[in-house]
Amino acid sequence: MKFSDFLPYITPHRRVLFSILGLLLGGSLLTLLNPWIAGQLTLSLLGDGESFFPNIRSMLLVWLGLIALKAVLNFGTQYMVGATGETITASLRTRLHDHMQVLPMTYYHGQRPGDILALLSNDAEAISRFVTETLVQLLPLLLTFAGAFVMMLLIAPSIAFLAVLLLPLYFIAMKVIGRRIRPLSKEWVESYADMITFVEENLGLIPAIKAFNREAWEARRFKIRNSRLLGVSKRQLFIQSILSPAITFLAGLGLLALLWLGSLQLESGDLSAADLVSLLLYAALLTS
Repeated sequence: MKFSDFLPYITPHRRVLFSILGLLLGGSLLTLLNPWIAGQLTLSLLGDGESFFPNIRSMLLVWLGLIALKAVLNFGTQYMVGATGETITASLRTRLHDHMQVLPMTYYHGQRPGDILALLSNDAEAISRFVTETLVQLLPLLLTFAGAFVMMLLIAPSIAFLAVLLLPLYFIAMKVIGRRIRPLSKEWVESYADMITFVEENLGLIPAIKAFNREAWEARRFKIRNSRLLGVSKRQLFIQSILSPAITFLAGLGLLALLWLGSLQLESGDLSAADLVSLLLYAALLTS
C-alpha cells in the first residue's frame, strides 16, 4: 500500500494525530536533554570545569522536573494513541461491514468465512496500528536520531562519524531478521482464518455431528488446526525472541567501540569525562 492509501483514515482524525505528534516531539526534545544534563552532572562531580548549573541541587531539581514532564507527556501520548487507534479500528470495521452488505453473492462463494472474520478483526486492527504507531511516531524518532547525531558531532566529530558508520550493521541485522518474520505473520493469519472457519462451520453442524457420533473425529480435526496455529505462533515467537537480543548485542558492541575511541581521546586530553558520558548516552539513543 502507498502512503496515499492511508489518507482517508488519517484525515478524519488529523487534529488528534497532530496533537499526538506534538506530544511525541516534546518527548523527543526532553529525551535529548538527558545526556547533556548527565554530562553536566559528571562535570560538577569531577570538578573538571564550570557547569551550566550553579550547583548540583538545582541541576537535580531541573532533571526531576524534566522526568516528571516526560512522564506526563508519555501518559498523554499512550492514552491518545490507544484511543485514536481504537476509534480508527471501529470505523474501519464499520466501513468493511457496510461494504460487505453490498457485495454480490459470487464474492462470498469464493471466500471462506474465517478469512472475512480475520479481515474484520486482525487486518483492520493492523491498519489502525500502522497509522497511529508507525506513521505518527516516525517523525519524532527521526528528530531524536538527528538531534543525537548533531549533539555528538558538536562534542566529538570523529566519534559521531564512527557511530554513523556502525549504524548500517544495526539496521542490516534488523532487516535480515525482520525478513523472516513477514512470511510467518502471513502464515499465522492464514492458519488463524482456517481455524476460525472450521469452528464456525463445526458449530453450524453440531446437530448432525451429534446425530452421527462424529464428536471424536471433529475434535481430532480441530486439534490438527489448533496445533498448526500453535506451531506457527512458536516459530514466530522464536524469531521475535532472536531479534531483541541480537540488536542489543550489536548495540553493545557499537557502544564498546565508541567507549574505546573515547577513552583514547580522554587519555590524550582531547575529550573530557563529562563529554564522554554525554557521548555514550547520545550513542545509546541512536540504537534505542
